[in-house]
Amino acid sequence: MVLVMGELDKLWDNVYKIWTKGRGFKLEEIIEETDEYKKALFTKNGKEKAFVIVTIESISVQDIRSIIEEVEEFQANKIMVATVDKVTTSALKEGKEAGIEFIHKGNPLIYIFDHYLVPIHRVLPANEAKEVVQRYANGKKELLPKILISDPAVRILGAKVGDVIEIKRVVPPLEELTKKYGKEHGEEIYKLLKELTPAGEEVFYRVVIEEAEEFSF
Repeated sequence: MVLVMGELDKLWDNVYKIWTKGRGFKLEEIIEETDEYKKALFTKNGKEKAFVIVTIESISVQDIRSIIEEVEEFQANKIMVATVDKVTTSALKEGKEAGIEFIHKGNPLIYIFDHYLVPIHRVLPANEAKEVVQRYANGKKELLPKILISDPAVRILGAKVGDVIEIKRVVPPLEELTKKYGKEHGEEIYKLLKELTPAGEEVFYRVVIEEAEEFSF
């Protein structure tokens, strides 16, 4: 693999945003760090623990077995392995059986929510989801519009099949955009967002499904 300067840092920054901004975890500890990899522990609400390894190297089935053994020491209930390189077929198979989440060359994931064109996505808690399903789908979740589990936004949020996602597009104040992007670019963005969302705010709901044909009728 030809190493591009800063690849590990870029991947780490992306993964860090996924866990903190996307899923509401906090970085508890950098367990180990080298030029080739970084291991970290993220926590949420004192109950959930995520063991995360970010690397520039390819991942073999032997690597997966070592990671699984190491995770037991930290009693983590979530595991992510992220690499800019490839993961072997046997490693993917064994890793998925162990509940490991992968980001790799063949299945990349970029934190997209920093871009001004990407709406706000949120996994609804059970009580809110129930109200939405009752209000907009007559109590039948399968009647809501669908979003695939493989969608980047769904992956970033760590949502599961059957979860209800709230998608909210909001036009920020012009002053906020010009401060962030500069006067000329901020005004262009504001104009574009107003064209996309004339009312200033729009909310949509989607139910997460595994396959596109899952609720076909």
